[in-house]
Amino acid sequence: MTIDQARRSEDPQALLARMMRKQLFVILNSAVAEPAALRPYLAEHLNYLIDLEKRGILFASGPFSDENGQLTGDGLTIVRATSFEDAMKIANEDPFTRSGLRKPTVRQWTVNEGRIQISVDLSDCRGDLP
Repeated sequence: MTIDQARRSEDPQALLARMMRKQLFVILNSAVAEPAALRPYLAEHLNYLIDLEKRGILFASGPFSDENGQLTGDGLTIVRATSFEDAMKIANEDPFTRSGLRKPTVRQWTVNEGRIQISVDLSDCRGDLP
């Protein structure tokens, strides 16, 4: 029996016990206006996210696009927060939300499975997520 076969035959609780179980919060940002309405607030929004990133709060963030690659005005932000209330505060302080252009929905998210690969070239300060 291979290792993969052994893992597949294990009790689900044993499989779950080995997983990361990292607690994060997902903010689903739903647009309540046309994407063009976000433009005047874009720099402030980006600076807000960069500040969260520099403080170690922001895990990942970005906009959604439709099947044609056009921005929809919706977005997803994943943050490290100590509680649901803290995550909601982070969501509500986003300039797009404060301006009434997006409505956030916050969900606690448990990261169990996946792989993250990061490539960093120190000689020219470039990074990639392959």
